[in-house]
Amino acid sequence: MSATDLPLKLLARQHILDIAGWLLGRDVVKAEELNVELTTQTPRVDLVFRLTLADGRTCLFHLEFQGRRSRPNMPYRQLNHLSRLALQHDSPSILESFVLYVEKYAGNEDDGSYQVERLDGSSAISWFYTPVHLWREPAETLLAIDKPGIIPLMGLMQIQQPEVTLPKMVERLKAEPDALVRKDLFNALLALLNNEECLAMLEKLVDPDEFLLDTPFLRQIRKQSKVEDILEAVFIRLNPPVQVYSDIEKKLAMVNDTEALQQIFTAALTADTIETFTNVLDHALGQI
Repeated sequence: MSATDLPLKLLARQHILDIAGWLLGRDVVKAEELNVELTTQTPRVDLVFRLTLADGRTCLFHLEFQGRRSRPNMPYRQLNHLSRLALQHDSPSILESFVLYVEKYAGNEDDGSYQVERLDGSSAISWFYTPVHLWREPAETLLAIDKPGIIPLMGLMQIQQPEVTLPKMVERLKAEPDALVRKDLFNALLALLNNEECLAMLEKLVDPDEFLLDTPFLRQIRKQSKVEDILEAVFIRLNPPVQVYSDIEKKLAMVNDTEALQQIFTAALTADTIETFTNVLDHALGQI
């Protein structure tokens, strides 16, 4: 799991109207996150939303963040995702899928357009999605877009003139009227900025007392990181059936106590059976 995975997913969940609006190039007025049906081959859920656009149309919106490694390769992962989404959500009239590549050279050859041919050269299967190579895009393009939720993504892009761009980023975030949103966006930017020189410059531009307090964003990052560790340990060590795995994931979302999560993590590492682990999890839930 990439170090940017959790901050990106949390940023997307909290600011999906801004991020989806930017990617689609049109205003989004409502977003509802949807559950993705799990399979034994794909234990991790992707981010899927039902969007309502400003023109009244609805759209199924799939978003994935990807580094350099993808198994299976991204085109065939996307074929699986797109077909699953179409089946699970009763053939939606509009389906948009985006893959945001976040590491240098990731998806360099991916153009998002693929097909499997028949013997006569016609297409047996065609599928399409939109790859966005953040690592090779100029960050400055986002400053012109009035969507504060996308500013942290600049940390994964090419900042061509940091001495000019970074102060503008800080100025834009300081203009956010909601103090908690402002702090969370700043923490997201710091979590995603992958250039040490730019990070040092940014820290000099920011008053730590104003922005770097303990925030809901940081607390959720810490919790979700532990939840991901638990799920990975359960999947690798105990290999539960899909429905059991899904139930565990839903129950973990209800646990917020740090000490309880640590006890559950210990159980994931030491339990001999999935039944033993779920007993510990259920006991923790009973203490809430």
